[in-house]
Amino acid sequence: MQDQHPYRPALEHDLRDGRTDLQRLLPELALKPFSLSDVGTLLAAADGRLVKSSESLSRLLGYEPGSLRNSSLQELVHPGDLLLHMHHLSRLAAGQSTRYSAEMRLMHRSGEPLPMFVSAFAVGEDTDAPRYIYMQVQDLSGRLRAESALQDSLLHLHSLLETMTDAYLMLGREGEFLYMNRSAEELLGRSRTDLLGRSCRVLMPEWYGPVFYRSFQRGLEEGVPLSLQEHFPSEQRWLELHCRPCKPGLSVFVRDVTRHKAQEEKLRATKQQLDSMIEHAADNIVILDSSFRLLRVNQAFLDTFGYSEEELIGRRPPNIPDELWIESELLFRQAFQGKQISGFETVRRRKDGLLLDMSLTISPIVGADHHIPGICIIGRDISEHKRTEELLRSSEKLAVAGQLAAGVAHEIRNPLTSLKGFTQFMKAGAQYKEQYLDIMMSELDRIEQIISELLLLARPQAVTYRTKPLEPILTHVISLLEPQANLQNVELLASIPSGLPPVYCEENHLKQVFINLMKNALEAMPRGGRLELAASASEEDGVCVTLEDNGPGIPAELLKRLGEPFFTTKEKGSGLGLMVSQKIVAEHGGRLSVDSREGGGTTVTVVLPQASERTDPASDAADS
Repeated sequence: MQDQHPYRPALEHDLRDGRTDLQRLLPELALKPFSLSDVGTLLAAADGRLVKSSESLSRLLGYEPGSLRNSSLQELVHPGDLLLHMHHLSRLAAGQSTRYSAEMRLMHRSGEPLPMFVSAFAVGEDTDAPRYIYMQVQDLSGRLRAESALQDSLLHLHSLLETMTDAYLMLGREGEFLYMNRSAEELLGRSRTDLLGRSCRVLMPEWYGPVFYRSFQRGLEEGVPLSLQEHFPSEQRWLELHCRPCKPGLSVFVRDVTRHKAQEEKLRATKQQLDSMIEHAADNIVILDSSFRLLRVNQAFLDTFGYSEEELIGRRPPNIPDELWIESELLFRQAFQGKQISGFETVRRRKDGLLLDMSLTISPIVGADHHIPGICIIGRDISEHKRTEELLRSSEKLAVAGQLAAGVAHEIRNPLTSLKGFTQFMKAGAQYKEQYLDIMMSELDRIEQIISELLLLARPQAVTYRTKPLEPILTHVISLLEPQANLQNVELLASIPSGLPPVYCEENHLKQVFINLMKNALEAMPRGGRLELAASASEEDGVCVTLEDNGPGIPAELLKRLGEPFFTTKEKGSGLGLMVSQKIVAEHGGRLSVDSREGGGTTVTVVLPQASERTDPASDAADS
C-alpha cells in the first residue's frame, strides 16, 4: 500500500467544505438570474414554505417586496387549483418527477384570482441535502385578454360578414369553397352546406371559366389584388369582384352591379342625347366655369360669332365688348349664386367686329351637393327681330300720324283762314295796323307748333334713355290729341299734379304709348263722350297713369285677346298698336293693364317705376 500523499487530507477537507458552501448558496444562485425579470420567481422548501421570492412576484400578487418570505405556497394557490398543485408538489418532493408545468390561479392580495402559467423543478442533488422547489410564475391576464379580444374580433368579423350586403367567398387554391356568407348564398342561389369543401370549377363552371383563368389564377400566382367587372350572360347580370390573396387561397368580395350598370347606361344615353341637343341646337350655348372661362361651346355659337373651338376653350368669352364686361360679370356672379336670369337683352361682337343684338338666358348648373361648378348661357340672335320691331313701331307711328291728319288739318285750317283774311284785307289797301301783324305771327306760330309735333311723332329717333319728368310728356300728348277730341265732341279731362316723380325712359317711345292709348279711346267714342287722364304717384307702384273712357266697353271674350298681333276690335285697325305699347312699357320695367266691361267703358292703367328705383332698363331683364 502506498503512502498517502501528504496534501490529500487537506484537499478532501476543502472539497467537503466547498460542497457545503455550494449547497448553502444554491437558493440564492437560483434566484439571481431572475432578480430583474418581469417573470415572478420563488424558491420553496419541499413542504411548500417560501424561502425566497423575487420582487416581480410580489408585484404580480400585490405584496411588498420581501413580505412573502416564510409564506406557504398553499396560501397563494386558488382553492380550486390547490389539489392539482399539491399533487405535482408531492411528486417533486418525493423525487418522482423533476419538473412540472401547468396553468393555475394564484390569489392576489386583494382576493382576486389571477391566471398564471407555473413552471417548477427540483433543486438539490444529494439525498441528505435539503430539497428545494424552484418555480417561475408568468401572468396570463394579458394573454387571456388578448385571446378574449381576438375572440370578440372574430365574432364581430363573422357578424359583419354575415350581415353585409356584398357577397364574400373564401376559395382554396384549387377553387374549392372554404367559406361564404349569407349574401353569397343568396347571390349563388345555393346553400353553403351544399357548397363548402366542393370545387367551384365543378359546381359552377360558368364562374370558373371566365373568372378563374383570366383573373383568379393570376391573383393566386402573382399574389396581387385584382378588381374586375364580369358579365354573366346565363344569369343576365353584371358582377363586380374584388379578389385578394390570402393564406388559404383567395378572398373574394362580390357585388351585383346589374342595376348600377343599367343606370350607368341610362345616364350615358341621356348624356349623349343632351350632347346632341346642345350641339345641334339653333341657339348659341356656352358653359363657363367659376373663373368665367369657356368649358364648352356649341356649333351654333361658332357659326354665329365666327370663332373656332380652339380659339375659345379655356379663355374668357371674346365676344363680349369691353364696355359690357362689368355688366356681364355682374350677371355671371348672380347666376353662380343660384339666380336664374331670363330674357336679358344685350349686344355681342362677332370676330369680324359686327355687333349683334342678343337675348340671353343664364342658368346655374347645380351639382348633387348643391355646389354650382358652372353656368350655362343660352343666347339667341335677335338682331332681325329688333329691326322688325322698329319697323312695326315706325309703321304704327305713321298710322297714328295719318289718323291724326283730320284733327291736325282742322287745327291748321283755322289759323290759315285768319292769315288769308288779313292778307286779303291788307291787299285791298286797308289801313296797316301793328296789331294785325301780331295776330298773324301768333297764328303762324300755332301752325309751326302743330307741324313740329307731327314731325316729331313720325321722324325716326335715336333710342336714348334719360331721367325725364312725366308731366310735360303727358301734356304734349294731350295737345296732340285735343283737336281730334274736339272733332269727335269728346270731353278731354286731365288731372296731372305737379311734382310727379321722374321716370327713366325713352321719351318718344312713351309718347307713342300714350298717343296709342288715347287714340284708341277716342275711336271707341265716335259720337262723343268723355275721356279722363289722371296721373298719381305711390311708393309701392311708382308712377301710375290711368285713361278712363265711357265708351261701349269690350266684351269679356275679346278682352283676353287684347295685345295679340293683328287682333283688333276696330273695323280698320291693325292690331299692332296695343302690342307695341305693351312691349314699350315692359322695356321700361312697367306694366300695362286693361279693365273693361261691355256697356261700361274701358280703363287702361300704365305703371312705370320711379327713376330713383331704376337706373338701367336692362337691369330688370337680369332680375326677371
